[in-house]
Amino acid sequence: MNAMAEQPVAEALASAVAKQWSGILRAMVADEQKGMIVLCNGRIAWAVSKNQKENFPYFLEQIGRVPPDRLREIVRQQSAPDKSKKLGLILEAAGLITHATFRECLLAHIRSAFASLLENPLMHIQTNKTEIVADNSLTFSLAETLDNTEVETAVDDQRTTTSVPEGGARSCNGELLENLALLSGYMYSFVANTSGKLLAFHEAEHTGEQVETLFATVADWLSTSLEAARILGMGAARVTFMEGVDQSLLVQATDSEHRHFLAVAFNEEGRLGVVKTRIASMIPTVQTFTEKR
Repeated sequence: MNAMAEQPVAEALASAVAKQWSGILRAMVADEQKGMIVLCNGRIAWAVSKNQKENFPYFLEQIGRVPPDRLREIVRQQSAPDKSKKLGLILEAAGLITHATFRECLLAHIRSAFASLLENPLMHIQTNKTEIVADNSLTFSLAETLDNTEVETAVDDQRTTTSVPEGGARSCNGELLENLALLSGYMYSFVANTSGKLLAFHEAEHTGEQVETLFATVADWLSTSLEAARILGMGAARVTFMEGVDQSLLVQATDSEHRHFLAVAFNEEGRLGVVKTRIASMIPTVQTFTEKR
């Protein structure tokens, strides 16, 4: 990942984790920084968003983990010019919080930041590779930092009911896309190229439409979006998103030439940020698949 290279949030995050990267991902809207994610060897050490309602010390106070007067005193000590000891270590040394509880609170705060950063479709990432020193016991995997109620619980619930939804996958190379069926609210997905060829299709619920009709409609919309991006001087469109009353559709280019794309439809139970992250994690697999076709 090159310094200051712009990427969508989910794509940059998935790539950084896969490469065990260390550095800072700066979340930007236009030229304004809205937040950041700090990684140490591919694990998340910190994340913050301007849309969060409170900073981390205030968060600890609000949930009643640390007495307000003691917390403010310790934050002042930590902020002193000659002090470099981390907040968690100070709180633990003062007997105000256990290491395990501090870790749980830190994770909750990071999840809150992720929820904000991943759900803004206008946000992109600027990367800044640098050495990061972090306590490994206070870093988290990507799976941990995606809200448990949105990802892991939803996956577990769907596995107990049906690992591949009842009715099967009316599919063309559908096995490529079966993991997407574990997303909450998943409806259907497909891989295609911009020449109009459908390469893979998977359906969780019968949509009441022919596959060809679905694909042709999305292909027309994508073509219009690509042309609009060109006219607006945006360069080649990497992501296109449509939100309707009954379902949403996210389309992601899967190669640098923008010849192939992955489309995922989901209903109101799905979360845009979670879907974007799952798509980003699948791009290498889809690239390998499309290279053979």
